[in-house]
Amino acid sequence: MSISHRGIDRRQLMLATGAAGIAVAIGKSTSAQEASSGSVRVGVSEDGYRTDERANIGFFPLNTNIFESLVYLTPDYQIEPLLAESWEFVEPSTWRLKLREGVSFHDGTPFNAEAVKYTMDRIASNGGGVMGIGEESAVIVDDSTIEITPTYVNMRMMEQIGHPNNSILPPGLNPAESRNGTGPFREVEYVAADHYTVEANPEYWGESGAGVGEITFQFYADPTARLLALQAGDVDLIVDVPRQSASEVEAAGATLVSGPVGAYEAMYMNIHGVEPYDLGQDIAVREAVSIAIDRQQVIDSAWQGNAEPGTTMIPPAILGDSASLVSAPEFDPERAREVLEAAGWVEGEGGVREKDGRALNLTIINGYGTAADHGSVPELIQAQLGDIGIDLEIIQTPDTATYEQRLGLGEGDLWLEAGSQNDGNPAFLPELLFRSPEEGGEPEATAYGRAFATGEEFDTTITRSREATDIAEVQEAAAEAMNIVINEERVVTPLCGFYRIIGHTDAVASFDLHASGVNQRWTSLTLAE
Repeated sequence: MSISHRGIDRRQLMLATGAAGIAVAIGKSTSAQEASSGSVRVGVSEDGYRTDERANIGFFPLNTNIFESLVYLTPDYQIEPLLAESWEFVEPSTWRLKLREGVSFHDGTPFNAEAVKYTMDRIASNGGGVMGIGEESAVIVDDSTIEITPTYVNMRMMEQIGHPNNSILPPGLNPAESRNGTGPFREVEYVAADHYTVEANPEYWGESGAGVGEITFQFYADPTARLLALQAGDVDLIVDVPRQSASEVEAAGATLVSGPVGAYEAMYMNIHGVEPYDLGQDIAVREAVSIAIDRQQVIDSAWQGNAEPGTTMIPPAILGDSASLVSAPEFDPERAREVLEAAGWVEGEGGVREKDGRALNLTIINGYGTAADHGSVPELIQAQLGDIGIDLEIIQTPDTATYEQRLGLGEGDLWLEAGSQNDGNPAFLPELLFRSPEEGGEPEATAYGRAFATGEEFDTTITRSREATDIAEVQEAAAEAMNIVINEERVVTPLCGFYRIIGHTDAVASFDLHASGVNQRWTSLTLAE
C-alpha cells in the first residue's frame, strides 16, 4: 500500500477556505516581497507559555507565526503542505516527506532534514507525543527528504504533525532561551506575562507574507480587562471575546465577528481517584451528574446564548457523517435522583445525600484554560447538582500550571475544561485525554489517562482510528470513542460548543478567523488605510 500527497489544487483550497474561514472584510493578499507597514495591538488571554525544557514560547498556546510546522491545518480541518511539500506512506509504518527547498530560519540557517530530525528527536525525548515518535523514528535520507517511523503503525501522523507543538526548530535551539523560526513573523520582544511583539519577516519564503509591519500581543489574565482595553482603544483587536459580554463590544462601537464551532466546554470525572476523591468510581454518581446538568441554562445564563449545546467535544465539521453517532445525555434531574436513590445514596442532613455514613461531597476544579474563562459556569453546576442532593465545592486554580499539577496528583472529582480541536485527526481529543497511560508516554496525556481512562474498549477503538486508511472509518471510530466516555462510562459531560469570537476597532481592515485559535495565521491581518 502506498498513500501519497503531492500538494493541493489551489482552486480547491480557496473554495474550502472560503467556505469555512470567516473574513472580517475582503483584503488584498500581501506577498512577502511587498512592504508591510503599520502596527497592530492585539489583546489575548494570559501568558500560557512554559519556561522549562519543554518550552513552547512563540507557538503554543499563542501561535505568533514565528515558527511553522510541516503541514498546516486549514479552517475546515484539512491539511495542506507547509514546510513539507509532499509525503507518502511506505509499508509497513514509515512516512517519507519531501521538504520545501530554499527556506531559511530567521537567522539565515537553512531549513532542511537535519532541522526536522532535531525537532523529532526533541519530541521523542519528551515522551513522543500522540504521534508515537521514538528516539530512532527520524532518519535523514538527504537534505530535502526525511523518513519518520512512529513506534506503532500510525496512519494519522500527517494530520497530527501539523499541531503547533510540532513546529520545526533549527538544530540546537531551545525555545525557552531564544526563538528562531521560518515563519512570516520574527521576534522583537517577549516580556513574560506582559506582551509579545513580532515584526514582519521580509525574507519569508511564502507567497502570502505579513499584512502588517508589527503586532504586539498584550496578555490579559482577566477576560474583562481584555474587553475594557478594546473599549478604551488600548488595543485594536481582541481574541476570545468573553461570551457573556459579547454584546458590549458592539455597544461600544467596535465590530464583533464569530466563526463556526471549533472549541468546547466539558466536565470530566475522575474515575481512578483515592479517598476523598474516589466517589467518581461509582457509576451511579457519574450517571446522575451527567443527567443533572442543564446545558441550555448554562448557555443562556453564563454565555448569553453565544454557544450551542454540546453533544461531544469534537467539532461536528471534523466528524462528518459520524457526528450523528454520538449525543449527550438528556437533562433529567428526576431520573438523576432515582439513580442515586437506587444506588443507596439517600437524602441526609441539609439535603445532601449520604451512603454508609459518607456524604456525597464532590469538588470541581476550575482552571483550564483559565478559571476566568468559565465565568459563572461552576456556580451554575453547583446549583444544578445541589438540586439532586450533591454538595459541590468549587476550587479555582490560579493558573493552568497549578491545574495540571493538581490533575497529575488526582486531587479532584470533577474537572472543568475549555479546549479546541488543534490538529486534523478526528480522534485527536479522545486519544489525547482518555487513552490509558503508556509507559514513557507524553506527561500531559499520562496525567489525563490516570484520572479518566476507561480501559480496553476505548483503547482498542483509538487504535483502530490510528491504523485506518479511510477517513470515514477514522471519523466513525472517533465518534464511537466519544460515545464510550460520554454515554457508556459517563466520564465526560459535554456542556457547550463554542463559537470563536473576536472584536476589533475600525483600525482593522481584514482578518480571517480560524476556528482553532492555536492554528491562527496572522498574515491575514491588515489595517485600514
